[in-house]
Amino acid sequence: MPSAYHMVHYRKHVSGDPKKTLEGLCRTALSAVDASGASLWKRVGDRFFDVPQENSKKVLLNKVADLKSAVFGEMCLVQSDGMQALLELTTASVKLSELTTAEIFKLQEASAPRNSQFIRGMVYWLCIKDHVLFVKTQSMTAELLRQYIEWLLKDAGSVLPSSATVKLQAEFDRATVGGDIGEIKSVRVSGNAAPYLMSVAQPELPAGITKKVQRTARKIADRLVEMQQALPIVEALFGKDRANSLVESLGPNEYLAVDASVKIRGSRTVESREKMQELANEVADLTDGKVQVEGSDGKVSDDDAILRTKMPFDLPHEGSNFLNFENVADQLQVVYSRFVADGKIT
Repeated sequence: MPSAYHMVHYRKHVSGDPKKTLEGLCRTALSAVDASGASLWKRVGDRFFDVPQENSKKVLLNKVADLKSAVFGEMCLVQSDGMQALLELTTASVKLSELTTAEIFKLQEASAPRNSQFIRGMVYWLCIKDHVLFVKTQSMTAELLRQYIEWLLKDAGSVLPSSATVKLQAEFDRATVGGDIGEIKSVRVSGNAAPYLMSVAQPELPAGITKKVQRTARKIADRLVEMQQALPIVEALFGKDRANSLVESLGPNEYLAVDASVKIRGSRTVESREKMQELANEVADLTDGKVQVEGSDGKVSDDDAILRTKMPFDLPHEGSNFLNFENVADQLQVVYSRFVADGKIT
């Protein structure tokens, strides 16, 4: 069966009531019945959510299943109008300028067939307790997932008051996930610098100087010591002479921006894995710039961690835009179990 790798993202539901998990709230909302006694599980037409400020776009919770230990479903971002671009494989000879007559294929646009709508994106999501894992494709976003869940709980299922807000936390204190994001893939350092002025100390300010001038002088002094590793990186890229000429050309309000990434490609050895981990642990102490460490199970940016990992998913057929529903449910549960076993989530 064909497959494709997609990023699995993680969010934590932040609730003021620890007794009410997001999983339980979603299950209760979907069990809400209408006047005929039919639950929301069985009323797909009532599972459309109008995207705010997007009159023609809706999010539909299409397939949705109670897995006993979790709630799992697929959401579709659909558009009722709009056009789909097509390449019509019919040749035509077209005069494009006074000098050019070219053979081309025609470009066409088509609306969706009758009784159908264009799908602009998908998200497959799994909710266990207050943990949410999801895979998104095309134009679907994590914010649309959050908005839909909020609408489901407040409007469609009436299990939360209208004043409530659903919060799905993406970044966590590094200590809460054990600081472990799996095998290190890359280390990126970025920041601003004025290299030639780094050693200049903040001057003594005359007595009676205004607070506004003091703050301005302090801000300038702070900028002078930002990202002390900038110049060596610029010199390594352009050479010392070119780096010097670049610095000399800077105006009084200009600074060099440095964004350097280190990766190891090819088959990894035990030694290279250990060295990358060592460098990742030490690099934050070597620079005042922003440090991002990318691992197989997430990303750490300074003291904040974001959990995510790539996983293979089965496709219904080669080149499909969709993922196999049952396989996604299994794979997301595998990621959840691994995060729990590794102590990343509890």
